[in-house]
Amino acid sequence: MKILHAGNLANLGYLATRELRKAGMDVELLMEKNPPKGSDPTRFDPTLNNSYPDWIFFYDKRKLSWKTDIIKIMRNKKYDLIHAYVELPIFAYISRRLFVAHTLGSDFRLLAFSNSIRGMLLRRAYKRAKIVLYSQADHLPLFSKLKLTNYLFIPILRDTSFYKPQKIVDSPYSDKFVIFHPPNLDWNLKRNDVFLRGFSEFAKINSNSVLIIVDRGVDAEKTHQLVKSLGIHDKVIFIKGPLNSTEMLRYYNLSDVVVDQFSVGSIGAIGLETFCCAKPLITFIHEKLHESVYGEIPPVCNAQNSYEITKQLEYLIDNNNRAKIGKQGYEWVIKYHSPNVFSRKIRSICESVLNEEKIEQIHEKISKIS
Repeated sequence: MKILHAGNLANLGYLATRELRKAGMDVELLMEKNPPKGSDPTRFDPTLNNSYPDWIFFYDKRKLSWKTDIIKIMRNKKYDLIHAYVELPIFAYISRRLFVAHTLGSDFRLLAFSNSIRGMLLRRAYKRAKIVLYSQADHLPLFSKLKLTNYLFIPILRDTSFYKPQKIVDSPYSDKFVIFHPPNLDWNLKRNDVFLRGFSEFAKINSNSVLIIVDRGVDAEKTHQLVKSLGIHDKVIFIKGPLNSTEMLRYYNLSDVVVDQFSVGSIGAIGLETFCCAKPLITFIHEKLHESVYGEIPPVCNAQNSYEITKQLEYLIDNNNRAKIGKQGYEWVIKYHSPNVFSRKIRSICESVLNEEKIEQIHEKISKIS
């Protein structure tokens, strides 16, 4: 079977295609030409040496024909199945080819519920898809609202061979308690302001702490202003973002604690990469939803408001607590998100779809793969 993966938000399409090819599957990737930095494989994978492999094909949004170009590629008879991410299921639906849809974030939380033409087409695509894959636990309650029954949870993979624990010998912060906050500065989506207020209370008592913030996002200027108004400017270091994967790996490993988001309620790429590096993660998750899809609650330091963030930081100031939580996170991400587990599940899903098996049969088969 030959499969086309379409879409590369945050390099997830690239990573999936690369790992599936390593597992022996005949897979190619369709992605945007001149992509945003966060979706450029050459910034994500240092082994590419700034050149793309021959199994990647592109559509160019600078051309008026880019939409029809996508559909023409999808209609190529050499593909038995299309695995379409984010908004690309719309094109797979129009192409009239066999496809599965894969939701990744606000495409499902927001766009699919909008009254826009794109929202309407995306809803139609989900209903036409053989399966709608989802990788975020907070998506689970949304399927009933869209009256969808053809859905299946699959933990998104992380590159556990790249993101891994490393000893940083030249850290300029080796004598500090280092907190790393890499998500976009978007207060509505990430609640960075809630975190900063929690950190400011923690820093009043723990003067040896330093906070490293990746300086990017719609609320970057507001974040600088809040840091000043809270009187913590001497404890905060802003580094220009976005960072490439090698830079992210270094900051994960020189940090004592990584802090993500406090709104969405699911674990994203930052959280999984933190676990890969065996570092404790402070974020907000819906525990019951995660237990529903994984069968257990991920080992995060769960917090939703500033007070809870302060308390989690105080808990993690202890070396033993950090080591214990970090070890649990590493074991959890290997169990559920390793390339080997992901590849075996995707292979089984594709074979089942091509064999026209029912969603109940596919779900049962996938649940046995670990």
